[in-house]
Amino acid sequence: NIGWMRDYAGATAGDPMIGGHGHLRSSSVGHEAWNFQPHRGRVYGYIPRNSSIALERLGASKKADTLDGVTVIWVARNPRNSKTYIIGWFEGATLHRRAQGIRLRRNGGFDVFYQVVSPATKATLLKADARLFPIPTAKEKGNLGQSPVWYGKDDAFRSKVLTYVAAGGVVPATKIEDDRKGGSPRQPDAELRKRIELAAANHATNHYQSTVGGSRTIRSVEAEGKGWDLEAIAFDKSFLKVEVKGLQGKAVLAELTSNEYSKMLHVEHREDYIVYIVTDALGKKPIAHIFRFDAKRSKEAKAGVWVTDDGRVLNLQPVTAARISC
Repeated sequence: NIGWMRDYAGATAGDPMIGGHGHLRSSSVGHEAWNFQPHRGRVYGYIPRNSSIALERLGASKKADTLDGVTVIWVARNPRNSKTYIIGWFEGATLHRRAQGIRLRRNGGFDVFYQVVSPATKATLLKADARLFPIPTAKEKGNLGQSPVWYGKDDAFRSKVLTYVAAGGVVPATKIEDDRKGGSPRQPDAELRKRIELAAANHATNHYQSTVGGSRTIRSVEAEGKGWDLEAIAFDKSFLKVEVKGLQGKAVLAELTSNEYSKMLHVEHREDYIVYIVTDALGKKPIAHIFRFDAKRSKEAKAGVWVTDDGRVLNLQPVTAARISC
């Protein structure tokens, strides 16, 4: 159980570590920041607090100091909704009961002691949108608690995890019955604005249907006036509410309708509300700027905060409009 990052490739301003762990309260750098950064063909996993691993629970003797051939699952709490998910894993790893002897000097002068070593070729880190496998954290027997080390809820749960790992973190798309009459409300249009909107919607659809986006099923709901354009549905039927904005230029500047803005801020929707802005939408290399709700920062700011994976904060500037008549 580690802090949340995008790449785990070192401590950088563009990829801050977020989490409620004790070691992050006094420092923004957790030693797990390098967990997925290859070093001489291997990856080294840091366990917070250098916790002792009960190797005997994994089949080793009580006197053993190491154990080979272990699948190690890394989990972290998503700042968007404060829920914990699988973020990646090492296969064929060697575990050390205690943090002794394996020390690496990391950038910034950090000496990090490791307990998990694996070939870099057997390490898998999921992209943020593909982190969908939830970890039970409710205060019930067998669930993940305060300890950084957890051995899984039970055999049935561990079996599901191994199936998920064997599939590479890809889950089957959810079949959604669409009983709305007519086809998609998004149709090609000769007007430039419609072309840009369509290109942006297609970009978002392709992203969330890909493995990087979580292999989700996409449903267009723009015509229903819900306050968002797409619903990106995961295998467990949960879904993201994606508001898509397409721009011809490179500046990230768009407008929300009053309905979109109110739904974005509403406590019922905000944790799942995504602002997906595509710049240079009609160009050869359109760029997606994906802003997600950050529960931790929102609590500190006492206002809704949406951020990208690289730490850019969405600036919300309310405007007032009026309708006049005679």
